Amino acid sequence: MRFPLGRPIIENTRLEFINLSNVLSASKRERAHRIVGYIAILYHDISELIFLNQGEPFNAARIGPDTREIVPIGEIVEKAKKATSGTLSEYATDEILLKLIISSITLQPLKSSVDLTRIQPKIFLEKLKNTKFNGFIWMKVGLEESFAYFENGVVPGCYIAGHQEIASEEEIYPILLKPETRVAVFDRVEKAVAEQATPAQVDMFCKIFTALLKAYAHPLGQSLVLRSALASKTTAQKEFPFIEKFEVESDLSFRGEVVVEPKSFAQGMARMFDLIYESFSTFLGKESELIARKILTDYRFALKTMRFFDYTKLKI
Repeated sequence: MRFPLGRPIIENTRLEFINLSNVLSASKRERAHRIVGYIAILYHDISELIFLNQGEPFNAARIGPDTREIVPIGEIVEKAKKATSGTLSEYATDEILLKLIISSITLQPLKSSVDLTRIQPKIFLEKLKNTKFNGFIWMKVGLEESFAYFENGVVPGCYIAGHQEIASEEEIYPILLKPETRVAVFDRVEKAVAEQATPAQVDMFCKIFTALLKAYAHPLGQSLVLRSALASKTTAQKEFPFIEKFEVESDLSFRGEVVVEPKSFAQGMARMFDLIYESFSTFLGKESELIARKILTDYRFALKTMRFFDYTKLKI
């Protein structure tokens, strides 16, 4: 798939020659990498996008001939690390383009298939402008996706696949005139695009729960801890369904990848944490809370940033 571009930061670099973790953390080291934009990882059959705000990943998507979905950021990162083929590019863009791409995935179009053989493209656009249309047009030709953005009937700009600059309205007419162009109309743009919990945050909680369960296994035994942890997980996921995506392995390792916004993620992790340490207080009394506090202390600064202690019963 090809998308509208922007100012290139990295372009068409083979995955085996790049350290994606370094790319994602570059904004912490260099101001030049604190961009709004996206990373595009192109495989032979699919494209995967990581969306950036001030250089930090906040959402991700997988787009292919039969696939358009939001996916966990960490899933894309892990796949890229193991890939033996594929290329990576990174572009600085404006925020509107990111919202258009994400909205084209998460929203249902007002009209999914516009037949431009029955109406001239110029007349089609004029109708939208005359009705003070708010939203966007999604255009796909083969593997190329382009967008025309409307705000109260005005077209502030168009974003054409493969182009770095914002295009004018006239520049999309050749796309609309192609008989093979697919056109969909969306009557709104996501104004506040949802963020995902980052791979680093997910990984931190996997480490926290793994350490917690193994700490309880020392006095109580692995079998009892595993049964109790699974019971706590089942209870927590009734309130926070995303927890179902996590697995508690037989060796008490806690693993998973999720798509969930940071606040809900912290709340769900806090709920499960409370359930686990409270379940072991039956056997250990006050010692259960002391074990839980010790595990959290090692991560207290990152947890405070996520406001974890606003949601858990334990305060550090």
